[in-house]
Amino acid sequence: MKHFRCLAVLSAPLYLLALFLLRERIPGGTPFLLSAAIGPLAAAYFFVAYLLARNRDDRVPDLFPLLAWGAAAAMEIHAFVPPVARTGVVPAALFFGIAMKFPATVSIPAILYADAWLAAVPGPIESEIYYTSAMALFAGAAGIVVRGGYRKDGRVVNEAREAIARSRALVLPWEGSGNGGSPATGEMTEESSLLRREEELKDGIRQALDRLLGLTGASHVAYIARSGSPGSILHEGFLLSRGAPAAREISLPDTYVPVREATVFRKPFLETGPGARRYAPWKSGPGSAPAGVAAVPVFGDGVVEGVLLAVQDDEGPWGELVIPAMELAGHFVGRDIGRIRELHQGDRYFLRGEWYHRMVRKMAEVGTEEDPDPVGDVRSRREMVYAETAEQVRHQVDADRVLLVESGENAGNGRLAWALSPDGGGPGPEEYESLGNSYVGWVIRTGTQRIFPGGGGPPRSQGVLPVSWEREGERSFLVLPVVGRVGFRGALVCAHPQEKRFLKRHAEIARDITRVMQLGLSHVERLESLTKKATTDGLTGLSNRKAFLERLAVDLARLDGRHPCGVVMLDIDRFKGVNDTYGHPFGDEVLRGVASVLGKGVRKGDTAGRYGGEEFVLYLHMADTERAREGAERFRRMIRQIRFPHEGKEITVTASFGVACSPYHGNGVEELLKHADEALYLSKERGRDRVTVYPG
Repeated sequence: MKHFRCLAVLSAPLYLLALFLLRERIPGGTPFLLSAAIGPLAAAYFFVAYLLARNRDDRVPDLFPLLAWGAAAAMEIHAFVPPVARTGVVPAALFFGIAMKFPATVSIPAILYADAWLAAVPGPIESEIYYTSAMALFAGAAGIVVRGGYRKDGRVVNEAREAIARSRALVLPWEGSGNGGSPATGEMTEESSLLRREEELKDGIRQALDRLLGLTGASHVAYIARSGSPGSILHEGFLLSRGAPAAREISLPDTYVPVREATVFRKPFLETGPGARRYAPWKSGPGSAPAGVAAVPVFGDGVVEGVLLAVQDDEGPWGELVIPAMELAGHFVGRDIGRIRELHQGDRYFLRGEWYHRMVRKMAEVGTEEDPDPVGDVRSRREMVYAETAEQVRHQVDADRVLLVESGENAGNGRLAWALSPDGGGPGPEEYESLGNSYVGWVIRTGTQRIFPGGGGPPRSQGVLPVSWEREGERSFLVLPVVGRVGFRGALVCAHPQEKRFLKRHAEIARDITRVMQLGLSHVERLESLTKKATTDGLTGLSNRKAFLERLAVDLARLDGRHPCGVVMLDIDRFKGVNDTYGHPFGDEVLRGVASVLGKGVRKGDTAGRYGGEEFVLYLHMADTERAREGAERFRRMIRQIRFPHEGKEITVTASFGVACSPYHGNGVEELLKHADEALYLSKERGRDRVTVYPG
């Protein structure tokens, strides 16, 4: 598929070149006219192929061959149809569209090629090279400017956001539940409920088929219904043969005439005698040369649920009562399907309520006393939400592996926010990586779900996942977009080694779970906002005094005197004079500038905070006396180098530092701060703009 795609795209400019050469040699001959028809025909072919692909739930429509050949056909029309050429609409729209759709590295060479071809082919406009070149310049530049504006706003052109209808089928014909609508004892999921009710309904249909064998005198009877697998064109079910100990599964194409008569035209089908051989349902074995074939539709609430099929092997009379007997059996089968479906709906609502409330309770526990990590950072809370979401999806959809793919600011990049498999779960690297031509990237960009059954059919032109995320043996995939103004934006991916594992009903279940996940993430973001307000100094953005002291107490308790750490207090020298001379707004700028240096300069395990007024405090993790002194000296030099512009002048400030280290100068919070403050006082007494280590 990928080779065909590349060949289709590259053949368009080669075709235009060949058409130009042919016109030069045979300007009006039949070979030229036949060749000129290739472009519009190819464009029409790729247009139809694109429309058909949009209606498939397991294929992504490929737009590039259509664009290439559509452009070639439009250029032909401009060159050979004078009324169109005089309007100038083709080069204007073509050049603008190419510049809008593709980056400059692709659009500029394409525009130059098209401009050269239009100028080289004689047309109705004199000096066409100047005309088309000017059009290429202005329309192409406008397209590049508009494309850049869209990318700056973070918007992506979406040609297929609503390509797939969101409507879903009711369920498979035998999807339902029984037992009065109450679930069985023990833990049960929608999937296990469905499988159990499926078996219950199959038993009922087998009994109806067994009775139908006796009523009709047929050799084989079957019940078949449209396959629920994405992209399938089969009717699947089971067959009961006279003398056989058990039923066996069968499948027939939608084009099988008796099935088409019953499903499309909604009427019975009966053929007996030699003509019945034309409608043999299979090619070999009993029933491959039938003396009679009959089929009737099975209705449920006015909708064709499936087909009852009867096949007679032996020559002999097959009376007129065959069709009425089959219709009577179909009536009872349709009634059972409706009953089982209603009961399963009750089970499903019950089960969804159970996991929904359980999941909501888990989300509500984030940030409360029941939070497993109430002092953890926001990322840990997010990961708690991701972990619960992946666990629920894997449990309810029965997926082998679940991936939460978070997209970056550029929708073409993503990262594994969480991955869950039988081996365990956890987050991926924090760095975003390119999603390339994978289908998960396409789903994120377009907001369109995709289900890949992994069975027969044309091979996919690209991978579902980036190569580094793939796992050997995975066949079926469900890729669901997750969008929202807040919370999470990306895709949910379910994978399974079994073919045809995921259906549209699984997508509905997964979508409901992601909606609850977005509620949980909204709660986390609210906690983040409240926590930031409660722990952050509003002016400088550093930790406030209360938050810094809490963090310091936790770190000192964790180190327990076994490892060193440093506490540094610093004060901006003569800050009152800065406020009195330049005003308080300028003083606030000085505080923000010093805070920026401190916040950016601390290491990953360190903490910077505002202690009060013009006084700041630092915690230096695993720093002994010498390292703490070197760190304070580095910050002192950095503060001296800051330039604050004011009314055409540059103002500088200095700061004095005091250093105390655990366990050398104390192990408690108050003791270390007291000693660091005493060292700071000594720095002030000794002339300011210096570092003093306790005791001085």
